[in-house]
Amino acid sequence: MKIFNTKQINLVKKSLDVYQKQHEAIAQNIAHANDPDFNRVKTDFSQVLKTSLSGPMRVTNEKHLSQISEPLRKSTANSEDERVDVSADMGALAENQIKYEFASRALSRIYRGLNLSITGRSS
Repeated sequence: MKIFNTKQINLVKKSLDVYQKQHEAIAQNIAHANDPDFNRVKTDFSQVLKTSLSGPMRVTNEKHLSQISEPLRKSTANSEDERVDVSADMGALAENQIKYEFASRALSRIYRGLNLSITGRSS
């Protein structure tokens, strides 16, 4: 049904997938921090979210964010950048978890609203 396949729902679902993949990549980097042969996993998934948006999101209030903030960027341009910085990656992991929880709550709120609209009562 179209009611469960809106642009907003698809964007939130896509963001949950992106944050999940980003979490796995950061966790893998942390797990291999002491491995000298390990090349860090790139954790820049911002293009995935950007391509899922066909156009700019509508802003209805001046306090709304004008665009989605970009997820963590990690460069693998040279060998120094390939080393794992556990402190920075732990911070990135915490930030990513907050973003994931926010998107999860947003999707839950959307579905609760649909449930209320369909049934006429909250559960």
